[in-house]
Amino acid sequence: ALMVFAIGRRFPRLRPWGYLGLTLGILLFSLAPLAIPISDKLENTLYSGPVITRIQSPYQRIVLTRQGQDVRLFLNGDLQFSTLDEYRYHEALVHPAMSASVGRRRVLVLGGGDGMALREVLKWPEVERVLLIDLDSEVVKLASHHPQLVQVNDNSFSDPRVEVLYADAFIRAPALNETFDVIIADFPDPDQKIIAKLYAEGFYRRLLPRLAEKGMFVTQASSPFFAPNVLSCIAATLENVGLLVHPYVIDVPSFGPWGFVLASRRSIQPDTLNLSVSTRFLTPGILHSLFELPGDIKLGNVEVNRLAHPVIVRYQSDPRWAAY
Repeated sequence: ALMVFAIGRRFPRLRPWGYLGLTLGILLFSLAPLAIPISDKLENTLYSGPVITRIQSPYQRIVLTRQGQDVRLFLNGDLQFSTLDEYRYHEALVHPAMSASVGRRRVLVLGGGDGMALREVLKWPEVERVLLIDLDSEVVKLASHHPQLVQVNDNSFSDPRVEVLYADAFIRAPALNETFDVIIADFPDPDQKIIAKLYAEGFYRRLLPRLAEKGMFVTQASSPFFAPNVLSCIAATLENVGLLVHPYVIDVPSFGPWGFVLASRRSIQPDTLNLSVSTRFLTPGILHSLFELPGDIKLGNVEVNRLAHPVIVRYQSDPRWAAY
């Protein structure tokens, strides 16, 4: 009120509606600091656990929640992992490819800014260099400094064998001038065209020269139960660029059944794979039987995912997700 009175004396020709607008403007200005806490409270209702960290990066909303021992990372509202069972996902993502590869000295990780896949890769003593390409530096910074995440990923980003590039893997990875024994793609689910390009035939074809002749490529492949055609589509797309594919499925309690596709220029014999590192979930027996798909999960007749025709987005949007 004092501010309105003071301004009124300074500008005596203000009309009555001018005073009303001035009053409303000052009121909104005074309430502005409260807007952030209100938005935080609204955001809190979206998650089952209390939010302990929230970051808006140039690319996405990053939220970390904690309920007891369960720390969860969400990107744009989508669950990325729960610390209670993430080891199942990351062991299954990394170790079949590492076990099957003839060489393990040089590894390329695409995505994986939380450092969990890095943790598993670095267990292999033969590894000399790991290059990780991630678009969002804020995710890597969080994983490198947040106490709970550093503990879970074994402070993997501090390992001298690790190099991080902040770039679009679609552009940067094919442009590298080196080859890798193992390439691990840990991208988000292909529910948007901008992400679907990372599962496209054109990307795989351009990436292929970066894979050593006897190397292994692996990618996560969404839920084969709720979106079964995604697994089939990724396998068909990799086959279309000349690779032999080996799809497999595991169960992650916080996700449900989850699919992966291992691909290479040569066939592999699962019963000959050697798991020589310490793991919590994978055992030699599980590794050997991993590529036998459950009876209710079968590869279907699907289209190849192409840059000009990203059918994988439609496959990912399967209505069965509504039951999850």
